[in-house]
Amino acid sequence: MAQIRILPPEVAQKIAAGEVIERPASVVKELVENSIDAAATQITVEIRKGGLELIRVQDNGAGIAKDDLRLAFEPHATSKIAAADDLFALYTLGFRGEALPSIASVSNLTLYSRPADQKTGYKIVGSDGDFVVEPVGTPPGTTVEVRDLFYNVPARLKFVKSPATERRRVVELTSRLALAHPHVSFRLVVDGKTDLVTPGSGRLLDSILLVLGSNVEHQLIKFSASTSWGQIQGYLGSPQLAKGNRSGQVFIVNGRLIENQTLRAALEKGYEGLLPQRTFPWAVLVLEIKPELVDCNVHPAKLEVRFADEQAIFNDTWQAVRSGLQRKNIAPKLSHPTRPVEPSRAAKPAVQAMLRWQPETWEYMDQVLREHKPRAKELPTVHKRAEYTPPPAAELAVAEEIPRQVEPPCDALEEVRTTLLSGRIIGQLHQTYILLETPQGLWILDQHIVHERILVEQFRKQWEEAEIMVQEILPQHLEFTPSEAVLVAESLDLLAEFGVGLEPFGGSSFILRAVPSFLAHSGGNWQEEILQIAQNAKKTTEKKQQALITLACRGAVKAGQRLEEREMRALLNNLAKTENPYTCPHGRPIMIRLENDELLRRFGRI
Repeated sequence: MAQIRILPPEVAQKIAAGEVIERPASVVKELVENSIDAAATQITVEIRKGGLELIRVQDNGAGIAKDDLRLAFEPHATSKIAAADDLFALYTLGFRGEALPSIASVSNLTLYSRPADQKTGYKIVGSDGDFVVEPVGTPPGTTVEVRDLFYNVPARLKFVKSPATERRRVVELTSRLALAHPHVSFRLVVDGKTDLVTPGSGRLLDSILLVLGSNVEHQLIKFSASTSWGQIQGYLGSPQLAKGNRSGQVFIVNGRLIENQTLRAALEKGYEGLLPQRTFPWAVLVLEIKPELVDCNVHPAKLEVRFADEQAIFNDTWQAVRSGLQRKNIAPKLSHPTRPVEPSRAAKPAVQAMLRWQPETWEYMDQVLREHKPRAKELPTVHKRAEYTPPPAAELAVAEEIPRQVEPPCDALEEVRTTLLSGRIIGQLHQTYILLETPQGLWILDQHIVHERILVEQFRKQWEEAEIMVQEILPQHLEFTPSEAVLVAESLDLLAEFGVGLEPFGGSSFILRAVPSFLAHSGGNWQEEILQIAQNAKKTTEKKQQALITLACRGAVKAGQRLEEREMRALLNNLAKTENPYTCPHGRPIMIRLENDELLRRFGRI
């Protein structure tokens, strides 16, 4: 019989470390979050060899008193909660008290710290559970050096990726932390070279442009919405910023970077119909939610959270995203890519408003940047949320004409519809594109995609209301391969649901006798479309939508088809009535804009 025993402390600590510290980026995340909770306004992260050789995080935060240095390395030692009820009123990023002891158990760690109100700093050196405290000269704040990560846990070390991969993870994490905390100035040094610097201006847009490049500013859509549970705001990327994976999606809840399926699904639903298949939107979503409505204590590394009302979060988020997208014309513009502007080295220092994250400071900082003020000697208590109070007007320093983004007074979608109805048709280009003169410049519309969008919405309405009009045609004989015939036979009911009257005719043959009335004029052989629907014949909503799109595509005018002006006008008028005049059902753009300022620039008139 196996004997039950209590694990030695050093073994238990390494197990705990395995839950929190997976790779160098995990160390950076824990240390940076500690710095932010200590009210730091400047944080420097330095790594070597992907963080395996060295991770150094330096801040100008509150610092740790000498008497607390040893205690900080005890398991579950924290200054951020005192009772179980505090777990449901969290305003800080860290609270478990596991980061420092976990990191120290799998590395050689040295911590330097000096509170601002003390003249002498101290360092504590930890290795294999032994800690030594010594006086040392150090600036106010805290510096943590982590060397030889996982040197004593070879089983963990063999699962770490190459230095290049781990370096990329640290860069990505630091960039996201800079987005989550735009009031903090971040500096990232990789193998001796500065890789990222943010000004800490308090404006989320500044951090985004430093991470992505200033040439994407015109593709960002600012949005904000108030809800019963709090507030959601941030920036949405135009369809042109979409990626083949979800790496461009950043979710921040009360200042905490998180991964959450509910928010991800809500974001992607908001972009539904605006992106091609297998592409994903770029966005930074920032939620401020009542602490009692979110549980941050469901993941050892605090990467995942659980909401009290997932359905409300989902509904409010996707509606806020969709509403935000409607406030800007998201049809792509033809323009010359601007050269990225190097961030100003003379940016004024920002101020940490307080210990806790305050998204409303973004709006305040859009107009002014506050001069750096000396830090208070005592931090506010973590058990109550301090109210944000703007500094007196005399203390404000006006920034260099930072333009304030103001929400447009009307719905951009309505402006697009009005322009489609009132624009002057110039003609066709290559009998494929409709050229429309607008007050803003020239719009180029793909006539096939325009008609496809119109038909798919009209056909969907008929299908949802079970009012599809069917018209008999001259019988058409269709011959399939034996394997194809099996699929077609299984999809006869689905085809009939969309008004396609198909009957078996023996062997692998079928007879087509009726089609939806709006497709009766299309003529030609229907074999390809029927087979395409049959291959996706499972009766799920998504598969039915694909069948609907396939039929609408068949009925749309084709590229190379000559149109009279009255036909083009009818297409534009009907496009203006659609729910989504921006993209085809596959997510491709319906129109491209060549605006006046770009024409003037191209011809040297600016």
